Amino acid sequence: MKTRKVPDKLPAEVFPHLRDFVERECGIILGEDKTSHVSGVVRERMRACAATDPWDYILGVMHGPRASEERKRLIGGLVVGETSFFRSPEQFRVFQDHLLPAFLAAGVALPLQIWSAGCATGEEPYSIAIASLEAFRGRYIEPVRILATDIHPEFLDVARKGVYPLSAVQKVPPLFLMKYFTTLPDGTVRVKEEVRRLITFEERNLTGFASAPLPPARYSAIFCRNVMIYFRSDTTRRIVKRFFESLADGGVFFLGHSETLWGISDAFRLERKAGAYFYRRAEGKRESASVPSTVEAPAASSVVSRPGEPLPPGPSCPPVAEKEGLTPCLALLAGAEKMADREMFDEAERMCGEAIGLDPACPEASHLLAVVLRRRGRISEALASAERAHAADNGFVLAVVEIAECLSLLGRNEEASACWEETFRLLEGQARFPRLSSGTGFSAKALREYVVTRILG
Repeated sequence: MKTRKVPDKLPAEVFPHLRDFVERECGIILGEDKTSHVSGVVRERMRACAATDPWDYILGVMHGPRASEERKRLIGGLVVGETSFFRSPEQFRVFQDHLLPAFLAAGVALPLQIWSAGCATGEEPYSIAIASLEAFRGRYIEPVRILATDIHPEFLDVARKGVYPLSAVQKVPPLFLMKYFTTLPDGTVRVKEEVRRLITFEERNLTGFASAPLPPARYSAIFCRNVMIYFRSDTTRRIVKRFFESLADGGVFFLGHSETLWGISDAFRLERKAGAYFYRRAEGKRESASVPSTVEAPAASSVVSRPGEPLPPGPSCPPVAEKEGLTPCLALLAGAEKMADREMFDEAERMCGEAIGLDPACPEASHLLAVVLRRRGRISEALASAERAHAADNGFVLAVVEIAECLSLLGRNEEASACWEETFRLLEGQARFPRLSSGTGFSAKALREYVVTRILG
């Protein structure tokens, strides 16, 4: 009898079912550009399970007797665990030299509660622990307690052991390497017990956290860096709302450099100290029951410029207010904006084209089309559409923002810088915002803060 083997290529029909299943389970979006990666991971898991039919394997993952266990392995294989010790060192410097001493001076009880969400193989929480020990100069044996969570059980196994190849610690400051790591006979290094005892590693799904009861802990700081870039905006809003509720008054929230809360939540205050940006929960501030769906924040060009990578969401027209007298063009754009939020880009692009046909001088129509084109990777076309929006109304500030983002992605950095400066001048004067705005959660202040980060960053 001929032995059946795993197919070299998965049927195209499998991908949509798997994509939707993964998003339901953990919120991660698998774009069409991930098809090859997904196929490789699925075929690897099929071999591990001695499965030869892709449909049988997928059904087993969803409903089989060992579905829960295999589901974790499959999703774990799809997750990118890119991390390093002291990644974005300026954030750790401000945390160590400014924020931790400030918490102590304000009378916050020790140990401070810290959460590293999406910790991957542990480098981030270990970096937080080392920075904390350095901040208190050995005066306290346990200055912090760190909860480190991730969805990938195999990543957590690595993290708990705290053993890494020498290449992983090349960017660790030499003094820290001597104080907090031990070199093993095989050439690897192990994080010392005085660091490891500060951290509890736990498997946690952030999408589940968004709907689960709040834990009793109130954190002084939450690190969730380069995790939510893989989620849809509505998922991000729900998770950020829960982070807000989990922080103590005055607590701080660190995101990755390519991330922002602009258009996600207005319940945090953006702060900059010693060259690092972070968000703070203002004392007494309350998050609204439903975080408004407003403008998607553009991501930094260093993250989205790699060929083949999907473009993170950029600024789009805020949702339409329910009011009478909306023009047919704006009414059509309201639907296009919803399609774009759902990443139904074909429909969104078509509706934008129809809106432009109804009113060629409508800047909101050309701007939203630019956003959709940029998110599809068609940067030159997006730039042309954004320039049409600007030509239709040179005070329409989001058109200038979109031009700047497109220029950055095209490597035209000097022109992009001039656009950011123009955006700032408009915000100081008579900038006009989209007529589609409901006026909720969308402000010149929020945009000004974002533009400042692009000018300075």
